[in-house]
Amino acid sequence: MASRDEIFGWVVDVLREEFDFTSEALAMDTHLIDDLDLDSIDAIDMTVRLEELSDISFSDSDLKSMRTIRDVVDLIDGRR
Repeated sequence: MASRDEIFGWVVDVLREEFDFTSEALAMDTHLIDDLDLDSIDAIDMTVRLEELSDISFSDSDLKSMRTIRDVVDLIDGRR
């Protein structure tokens, strides 16, 4: 079972690999829309990759609730 730090690492890795963000730009309180300018298609791309890593499926309401990296980590951590 992955720790919260490992889950955070997954999210950071996905954002770095999929969208070319630097690690320095990514913190728990980083806002996916306001800080990273991700759109709905980007969010889907991110969650598909995270579903593969975590073996957890995300619903449409899950996507809408993800505002910050912390939200993503909390969601995955809560489903483990």
